[in-house]
Amino acid sequence: MVKINFMGDVMFGELLDTYRRGLGTTLDREGIDPFEHVRPVLDEGDLNVINLECILGQDSILQKPFSEILIAPERYIRFLVDNRINVVTTANNHALDHGQEAFERSVALLGSHGIAVMGYQRGSYFQLEPTVLEVKGRKIGFLGYNISNFPDEDKRRVVDRIKATVVESRDSVDTMVVSIHWGEEYSNIPPPYVIRFGREILNAGCDILHGHHSHQIQGVLQDNGRIFITNLGNFVFDQMIKSNRMTAVLSVTIDSDSLSYEYRPYFMSNRFQPEPARAYDGYLAEINGYLAESYPEGNEDRFAQIIDRRVQGGHRRNRIRMRALMLGHFWDYLPYIKQIRDLRRSTEKMFSVIDCEKSLPKNS
Repeated sequence: MVKINFMGDVMFGELLDTYRRGLGTTLDREGIDPFEHVRPVLDEGDLNVINLECILGQDSILQKPFSEILIAPERYIRFLVDNRINVVTTANNHALDHGQEAFERSVALLGSHGIAVMGYQRGSYFQLEPTVLEVKGRKIGFLGYNISNFPDEDKRRVVDRIKATVVESRDSVDTMVVSIHWGEEYSNIPPPYVIRFGREILNAGCDILHGHHSHQIQGVLQDNGRIFITNLGNFVFDQMIKSNRMTAVLSVTIDSDSLSYEYRPYFMSNRFQPEPARAYDGYLAEINGYLAESYPEGNEDRFAQIIDRRVQGGHRRNRIRMRALMLGHFWDYLPYIKQIRDLRRSTEKMFSVIDCEKSLPKNS
């Protein structure tokens, strides 16, 4: 029997609106371990899996203050090692924020501490072969991908490549896990394309599909024995919006060739520590219901209008909140007014979204 714990986005740094007073500052000032209250569950797991949505290092191609956003000191690797976080995906829309060299040094740091990495293999941002770990005689393969912020036609093209990779790799492992950064932010219901593509990836031979990016947890279901985790949202992250602080651990048990799971609710405290929150059991049942209703073929668009309203409203509220927080701490940003103004006037995105073509091998 093998147990794997899946969590969502982990980011030990800070965002622009919490610059020098957010998660990273709290970890240093208070000397806390963000996984303290999750450790009993992590200790039970043979593998513990997260999406690492920050760089571990100190070098950046950006200027201050952006060189200090979504990046954390190398010493924070101890949070992963001490809590047996032994598998991470680096395939997300912030992987290259601080440049390719910083990213590759961060990946090397993970490897030097025995942490398996999926979502990247040297020379390619499209993972062509699974990262394989043998646990209790069972070979478990991990593939990681990012399609968040991709145009629709590129999502389709990349998902087709993902499916082909799953088919090609299926016979080399006993259990296949695909971890994918996708969906829409600020919605607890997965968008139609996530459901359609998720079903396709499962049918290609994936056993466990691990989604993240939305900042909010979404539903989980089992289809013909396979487990579909549409989105595990934030887990340790510098966002204090209540709906983004509700989180969960998805514990999957592999017994022979059968899979079962337990969905455990947590809530991220004011100290950025997920704490058990059984009061949210009902909430998990609610979001599981949304997924169950929209999963059958032909029902994918059932909640499309609700999702659009939630996503647009979430982004609007977050922009207002971000500006208010920055104005309330004006002196922290005063030395960087020019850099912030230049960024707002620029047509470039604030942070790097891995370009569709650059995310694929050069010979594709």
